[in-house]
Amino acid sequence: MKNYLLQNLKINPKLYHFALISFCLAIFILSSIPGEEFPKIDFKFSDKFVHFIIYGILFILFFYSLKNQTKSIKLQKFALEFALLFTVLYGATDEVHQYFVPKRSCELLDWIADSAGALMIYSIFKIYYFKIKSLALFVLLPFFLFGCSGTSEMGNVNISITEAEAWLDLMPVIGEADDPLGFLISIGIEPATTTDKYEIKDLEIYLNNDTVSGKKFQTEIVPAANRMIKVNVFQLNDETYLNKNKDQPQQARFAFTLYKNNKKVKTLKTSALTIKKVY
Repeated sequence: MKNYLLQNLKINPKLYHFALISFCLAIFILSSIPGEEFPKIDFKFSDKFVHFIIYGILFILFFYSLKNQTKSIKLQKFALEFALLFTVLYGATDEVHQYFVPKRSCELLDWIADSAGALMIYSIFKIYYFKIKSLALFVLLPFFLFGCSGTSEMGNVNISITEAEAWLDLMPVIGEADDPLGFLISIGIEPATTTDKYEIKDLEIYLNNDTVSGKKFQTEIVPAANRMIKVNVFQLNDETYLNKNKDQPQQARFAFTLYKNNKKVKTLKTSALTIKKVY
């Protein structure tokens, strides 16, 4: 009776492949949502926990899809190992994808959490599916990696670009005109304290096909309500950002790194900004 039920409950292998493709597509769509529109989950290390769970599920789908395919005996025989490899690689490509999404970023710690989730399920499958007790060490390793990813310098602090604009000051002046490019980028940090020292370094400006780096700029730390701090980044009036031998740019993107107490916290990048002209 038991064998009869198992035979009749057998899942069509195509469903495993469909579930895997659908889940990968769902991750891609979620990663394409701009940062300000992405739903927030407010509890400690929430983002790392979500990455851990999602990629644990993705590993399971990869495993059953590989195990139930008939194109490659090697993929079927080593389904666990290939599932782990493919899950980790997909997590890496997803982080690269987020680098190009407005107000999202490519985070090494997120990828570590992805890999930890996959490695955890891999370890469980190795121990209980193949009864290999000697691999118990793999169960402890994901906890260590996940613990390291959750104890970053900023913890569960929310960091985002709250405002970004750029303009060309084309007002007529007497004498030699200063560089006309102006910009203002505001970063919100919450919660934060005024006792911490925040700095912005490594400013890069992408203008048309040019990359401007190594230029001086100004920063301003503005305490706000409810333990929120704003860091404003704007132009230095006596600095030259534009090449006078080239056409005036139409769009600009800004990238820079946030430091807290001399430790690198996060690299931020704006979306493409239309440069306004001020007369």
